[in-house]
Amino acid sequence: MQLQPNTVSGPLPSPRRLSSDDRRRQLIRTAVDLFSRHGFSGTRTKDIAAACGVSEAILFRHFATKEDLYRAILDDQQQESGADEWMVEMRALADKRDDAGLLRCLISQIVKSFRENTAFHRLMMFAALDGHALADLFHERMGLSTYEFLRGYVERRQKEGAFRKGDPGAAVLCAIAAAKQYASGKYLFGIKMLPLTDDAIVEQLTTMVLNGIGNGNGARKGHGARK
Repeated sequence: MQLQPNTVSGPLPSPRRLSSDDRRRQLIRTAVDLFSRHGFSGTRTKDIAAACGVSEAILFRHFATKEDLYRAILDDQQQESGADEWMVEMRALADKRDDAGLLRCLISQIVKSFRENTAFHRLMMFAALDGHALADLFHERMGLSTYEFLRGYVERRQKEGAFRKGDPGAAVLCAIAAAKQYASGKYLFGIKMLPLTDDAIVEQLTTMVLNGIGNGNGARKGHGARK
């Protein structure tokens, strides 16, 4: 999507008075909603502005380039999802060698994210399919760091004898893929194949992944659950 002015026919409705921060937040979330429903090529800057009841000039005042808007979308998602707090929690579980607790925290957060931020994940699906820059930004800022942290943890536990030998990255991808497959099927596509609650799925996936990578005598099976 090119952030270029478009001529809007007819007068715009008078924008409701919002603070600069509130207007910026409104523009971001409206952009996410429209992108997630119509894709990037099907959403113009004037559509975003009109949905907020403002002119494109107001939108450009907050986001001079399309990259500014994309980064703002990721900033908003990171704050709303509690991603920073989640990483702090996972690192604390890793320090305690709480293997099950760490897996549970990972899987439950993925499921929770799809449940509570469905529009964002639908948007990211469009971005991935279109080879859009936002997909790369998301991977660089949020996906890659989480993967590298988890890969390092699995590798460490393998050296300590708690996990089976094998590629640590493959183990991480198995856990992430299982959680995303369930969550995307249920919350993006409306597929409800299993008569189980999200909490029950989280517990079952945690157990199955841990049984798959654990060596049978070293993996720790913690009991804390993230809500």
